[in-house]
Formats: sequence, C-alpha cells, structure tokens
Amino acid sequence: MRVALLSDVHANLPALEAVLRHGRERNVDAVWNAGDTVGYGAFPNEVIERLRHEKTVSILGNYDGKVLRFPERQKTWRRKKPAQKFLAFQWGHQALTKGNFRYLSTLSDQIELDLLGRHVLLTHGSPASPREHLTPRTPRARLSELASVAECEIVVCGHSHQAFQRRVDDVLFINPGSVGRPDDGDPRASYAIANFDRSAARKVEVCHFRVSYDVGRAAAAVRKQGLPEAFAQMAILGLALEGALEVADRWSVPASAVDAIGRDERKRRLNCVLALAERCAYEVDHTHHVTHLCLRLFDELSLLHRFGAAERFWLRCAALLHDIGWVEGRKGHHKTSLRLILESLHSGLGARERSIIGSIARYHRGALPKERHEHFSALSPVDQYRVTVLAGLLRVADGLDRTHRCVVQDVSCDLACREIRVTCSVRMYPGPEREAALVKGRLLERALDRKLVIGWRLV
Repeated sequence: MRVALLSDVHANLPALEAVLRHGRERNVDAVWNAGDTVGYGAFPNEVIERLRHEKTVSILGNYDGKVLRFPERQKTWRRKKPAQKFLAFQWGHQALTKGNFRYLSTLSDQIELDLLGRHVLLTHGSPASPREHLTPRTPRARLSELASVAECEIVVCGHSHQAFQRRVDDVLFINPGSVGRPDDGDPRASYAIANFDRSAARKVEVCHFRVSYDVGRAAAAVRKQGLPEAFAQMAILGLALEGALEVADRWSVPASAVDAIGRDERKRRLNCVLALAERCAYEVDHTHHVTHLCLRLFDELSLLHRFGAAERFWLRCAALLHDIGWVEGRKGHHKTSLRLILESLHSGLGARERSIIGSIARYHRGALPKERHEHFSALSPVDQYRVTVLAGLLRVADGLDRTHRCVVQDVSCDLACREIRVTCSVRMYPGPEREAALVKGRLLERALDRKLVIGWRLV
C-alpha cells in the first residue's frame, strides 16, 4: 500500500494540487497530512476542501491552532508578534468559512494508525510536542528518547519543513518536508511516498520528492488578497518569512498597476486635505517637515513594505492632518485629529479612506493599535496592517522633528542584519530628535520586524 505523506501546506493550493497529481501518477492509495494546513497562503478554504475531497487523514498543526485560537489570543499577539505574522493569523482566521473552521476544530494533535500490521503515529512536531522541530540534525539521543515515548514503529511528523528519514531504536522517523512553504531556498513542493510492504517482511520504503508547481499563481493570489509582498516572496524564493525579509533587496516584483486616480483628482483631494488643515490652524512648518520626512522614509523602505501610490497618498494626507486636533487643545489631540478627519474629510474620500487616514493620524502618538479601538477594529485585516506600517513611519518622522526646529533635514535608509539603519542629515546635534524617534519607532520595529538604528551626519 502506497501512502502520500504531506505536511505544512500553508494554504498553498497550487502546490497541493501539484503534489496530489504527482502522487496519483504513482498510484498512491491514501493521503496523510501532518498539519499546518493554513497560514500565509491565499487559499485556506480551497486547501481544506481539497484535502477533505481526497479523504485525507489530517491532524492539527501548531499554526492551525493559532488560527483557531485567534479571538482569545489576539490582544497578546498584537502586542508581541511582528505585524506581518499577526496579520497571517488574523487573516487566516477571518478568511475561513464557518464549515471549514468547524472541521479544523475537530482535528486532533496526533493520530495513531495501524496499517498492514505497522503501528504509526502521525504528529505535527514530535511525539512529545507539536512545536518541537525534528530535523536531519536532531541528536540521535533525542530521537531515542522520543522513540520510547511514541511506542510505535513509525513516526510521521512535519513542522520543521525539513525532509528526512531516520531509523533509531527500531523506530522510523519520517518528515516529508513542506508542501506549500519550503524554507530551504528551493521553492518546489516537498512530500514523500511510503510504500508499506504487504509481505511478512513488513518493510517500509520511503521516497522523497520535490515537485515543481505554478509559483506565480500562488504569488499572484497573495497579491490579489492585498497581503504583504513578503508572503508572495516566501513562495517565490522558497524561504520562511524571516529569510524572505532578509533578502528583500533581491525580490523580483512585477510593476505595480497604474493608479486608478488621475493626477487632477489626486490634486483636488489633496487640496481638500490642506483646506481642512488650514481650518484647524495647523502648524505649517512642523507639519510639512514631518510630511517630508515620513514620505522619505516610505520611499527609502519600499523594499520592505512594497506599498504603492495609494498607501503613499494616505500617508501624506495623514501626515498633513496628524496634529489638527490641537485646535481643541493639547490633551488627546491625536484622538481629536481622528474625529475631525472622520467628520470633515468627505470631499472625494470614502468612509474606508477616511478611516485609514484618520487611524494613521491617530496613532502618530499615544497608544499603539488595539482591537478595542472601534475605528481600528472596523478595518479589514489587510487595512489594519497598512495602518500599522504607515503609522509606524509617521511616528518616526514626528519623533525626528521633536523640537519643531527642522534639525533633521533629510533621511536615508539601509537594510542590514535585521536592522533598519536610518542616517539623518542634520544641521546640529539631534539628541532629542534621535531619542524621540527611537522611542516612537517601536511600532515600526514591530511592523517590519527589524530593529531601528538611527545615526546622523552634519551637513
């Protein structure tokens, strides 16, 4: 009997389809799935439905569990997780249909199977924990400990995304690698076929395969959903999120679609924004300088965020309006700015755009984005991510003009060693500005999952 062993599909339907097709061509009789069916990819429902159609034996992966537990853990995760990882949990949860959510909820962490006299344990991580990574380099002593815990002849696992087979103490450990999210630099889908011998010898032969699939389709679907470009690059490059971000300067990204808003219309809408700022007696020099700095940060960090003309326009509007709440006094002026934008900025801007712009302005200081903030929770997961990143840029820019003296005249950025290195062109020592930007930069650090480093040079 031939069994296709899958794991870590991560909502990548094109990869799953290629693997199932490859298995059919080799006459597999059954399909076993070691979990992490959803996450990062754009097809969570389609993947679940396809696996169910194939009568796949599936278990729950640790990522699947995070998607299921999102409602009760979101407050903690929003505070502790990088914004892109948080978005993956959030979007995965909200994208699932009720039926697929219920199905995923019925899956167990482990399943014991008996096949032709062999006792098999199907688990996501290891017999001891769904979060333990087993790899080709796991010490033999550890595998021996796990073999005694498992009390079976064969352990099929996933989670590490690293394919291997190792026999320790008469227990065969098999990891088929990742179908939908390889992280070894080879974007091809990984899976295995186990051939269970019906003879008295009871042999099990395992063959590992790497299967090419339509990576472009997987990446295009991610972009169509408005998810971060990093998720598309994970499929294209065959890397985990951290690895994809590390090589952001080498991403191959198609040219952005032409912005639907014409130059004249954009100018008209911008004039409406400036008219609101003037009605609120905004501080001209500081406001325009912060706007200049945050747009420079936006452009310099485009390799990371990969936003386009629409997001740049929203950031520009939010920067011009971030301090208009001062018209009603200093206390809570960021919240007042939000209210004024929602109430007054109607000409040419729909409710969604006003909410995005207002939220970016509101988070230029004070509390970080939270689900209990009504205006923020009303946004879609993807728009929440946009607001988080853009507000992070605005916070840094506002910090760089802490004294309202235009000390920092320009900025440039380099990406290296998991860092965003900002070099400020200054006309005097920027102590207060640097300190303020680093404190306010924590949101940007979390949003882009990199440490913020600020230096300067006199001009």
